[in-house]
Amino acid sequence: MTASRKDYRKKMIGNHRLSPETQMMGYGYDPALSEGALKPPVFMTSTFVFESAKHGKEFFELAYGKRQAAEGEEPGLIYSRINNP
Repeated sequence: MTASRKDYRKKMIGNHRLSPETQMMGYGYDPALSEGALKPPVFMTSTFVFESAKHGKEFFELAYGKRQAAEGEEPGLIYSRINNP
């Protein structure tokens, strides 16, 4: 770390020790890494694993309304951009 850059790996503020739960929210995060954002940005994306390609195909067919759900079948989670306008 250069002398001009601030060290963001704090475990204490004054005489108060930060809990692990507090540290996990930004320990070591440097605002210079993300256009000066004070807190680490949250990227709301996700990927999912399917048992097989056939299972993935059936999952998305149901999500897109290309087929009716089988008895007892529930639609699962899906990346939100697909269902938003």
